[in-house]
Amino acid sequence: MVRIGLKETLFSLLLIGGGSCAVSDNSSLPIVDLGYVKQQATEYNQTYDFYHFRNIRYAAPPLGDLRFRKPQPPLPQAGIQNGDISFVESTCHQTWPPFLGTTPFGEDFGVEDCLYLDVYVPTCVKPGDDVPVLIWVYGGGYIIGAKEISGDPAHLIQSSDEPMIYVSFNYRLGAFGWLSPANVTDIDANIGLHDSLAAMEWVEKYISKFGGNKDKVTVMGESAGGGVILHTITSNGGEGKKLPFQQAIVQSAGFDPKRTHYDNRYAQYNEFRKSTNCTTLECLRDAPTEVLLKANHDVIMLLVTGEIGAFGPAVDGGYVPDIPIRLLTQGRYHHELKSLIASSMGFEASIQFPTPDTVTNGTFDDLLNGLYSLAPESLKQQALALYPYQGPGITEWLRTSAFFGDTVFNCNHVWLAKSFQKSYRYVFNIPPAFHGEDVAYTFYTGPDPAIANETTAIIHQKFITNYVTRGEPGCEKGACLPSYGSGANALSMNLTEIKVVRDPWATERCDLLVDLAGYS
Repeated sequence: MVRIGLKETLFSLLLIGGGSCAVSDNSSLPIVDLGYVKQQATEYNQTYDFYHFRNIRYAAPPLGDLRFRKPQPPLPQAGIQNGDISFVESTCHQTWPPFLGTTPFGEDFGVEDCLYLDVYVPTCVKPGDDVPVLIWVYGGGYIIGAKEISGDPAHLIQSSDEPMIYVSFNYRLGAFGWLSPANVTDIDANIGLHDSLAAMEWVEKYISKFGGNKDKVTVMGESAGGGVILHTITSNGGEGKKLPFQQAIVQSAGFDPKRTHYDNRYAQYNEFRKSTNCTTLECLRDAPTEVLLKANHDVIMLLVTGEIGAFGPAVDGGYVPDIPIRLLTQGRYHHELKSLIASSMGFEASIQFPTPDTVTNGTFDDLLNGLYSLAPESLKQQALALYPYQGPGITEWLRTSAFFGDTVFNCNHVWLAKSFQKSYRYVFNIPPAFHGEDVAYTFYTGPDPAIANETTAIIHQKFITNYVTRGEPGCEKGACLPSYGSGANALSMNLTEIKVVRDPWATERCDLLVDLAGYS
């Protein structure tokens, strides 16, 4: 157990780099020949001493006939590209729901032609160095997000004791990435998953040209990003081509776990076509971009009001053969993954039920029957017994929140941790421990109102970089992240201490949810 002083800041660590990279300057930014393009670094970060290669195309522009299809290889580009375009010009189109507030770019922003990735390379790293690589997959409910929107990786890169390369990429969002109607053969299902796989495979193919080692790749993602990684680990039921990464850090992996999503997506498709005044897929592929952007907005607004279901991964019988926790329990996943870290927030359900007034006496039953309408009565009765009614008010809120959090988030991590011999587990319990609050700790760069304890942020970053570079999260300031093992060990991080506990979700509840998932 490690006690944490609430006001301890350790500012000196902000200026201490992990490697021995020499200082460079802006006089001659490096150029990397990728075969299909010569890509020059966009900028040099003098404070943290790395080159930032922005907006490298990892796939062809998904326009025209490539709309609503899996990504295709990048096309040749003439001259030297330096990725110097604006944030909006490089970001996948998205509509920010009103409850998320405003952005500097408005409610709707981004473009269709967005399949770019960024590579951050310490100046001391050269081709042939074979340094480890960390790939970030952003979250955002499968409808918002961008490779540069979650946080600045500069301090994370510098905090590593050994040089490492950092990569982040865009994947298509909303209707552009997750419009997966059944029986529409000319639309590829789960495009966002295929975008992500293409970016990871790009790293496998090209990262050596930057000095990275394709055999030392860790992927890390939060929320929808964690969901992308989870579905990649269980892709094709573990068959076919091996994963293009060896380690994974899965943070708060979340998605709506309904096996019937694929069938229900036709409603989204119909609303999308209605908004565009298109009756055919050919019309959609020929439509002006502005028409599709408005249609995506209209569909997202229906999603917000609950008139249609959420976007996200859908069981398609191929790349996604079933709900991941079922695949994990059946052994149908990529066993070649060497190890993983799975983390949860203490109150993941905040994303749906942040306060007691968001729950009524009928909310739990509606949730149970809505998610598992096909389940036999015996399984529903088991759920009622494991999540017993204790009265109205706060107790009903806690009961409903527990069921929602377990179903959408927590049990994903339990089954991930149990499925690999070498796995690690931690829980962020820094109040209020709401979903997504750990992202600020992942991308800690210094004093910030979102950081309640800077020591925890530093420890958290060291766990990540140790794992990326050494394959073990190890110990930092007396706090050690233990192996999950048969004891279901997890590290609990709260405001005043870090201690090893038994995984709070390693219970009968997660066993039951595997059975219920078969009827979702």
